[in-house]
Amino acid sequence: MSVRSGIRACAVFGAVVLAAANFACSFSYSSGSLSDSVESSSDSSSSVSSSSPESNSAKYRKDVESYTQAFVTAGAGDGSFLYGLGDLARKRGITDWESDDDTWLGIGRGLGRAKIDETQLGVYQQHWAGGDAEKSKLIRKGFDEIR
Repeated sequence: MSVRSGIRACAVFGAVVLAAANFACSFSYSSGSLSDSVESSSDSSSSVSSSSPESNSAKYRKDVESYTQAFVTAGAGDGSFLYGLGDLARKRGITDWESDDDTWLGIGRGLGRAKIDETQLGVYQQHWAGGDAEKSKLIRKGFDEIR
């Protein structure tokens, strides 16, 4: 291998390492701003169908559903999910999102759209509802609405 080939190989390797690092940072950033994308998408789709006005509550539930589906489909496994829900709620004027039924129904519907199985559903229910039977029940209800 010539010096020139060695330099080229190092440059390619360095580019791959930088791209991988950039992807990791990008994913972290994108999961943090996922709620912005979901809200924007929800706003644009609701403005298209202005013939039937939708309540803020229904818009929020759809946002949560889309956010959950995107989060699960992306395979994100960190703790940023609940933070993103709080962000969505604030943007919709929901002050107590943890006690809002639309939060948990939206999560369940999003899990249903992500096409997870029963075992995965149980894991998400336990992880996100934290043993709260009512929240877990609402997640299941939303999931069943889609399945």
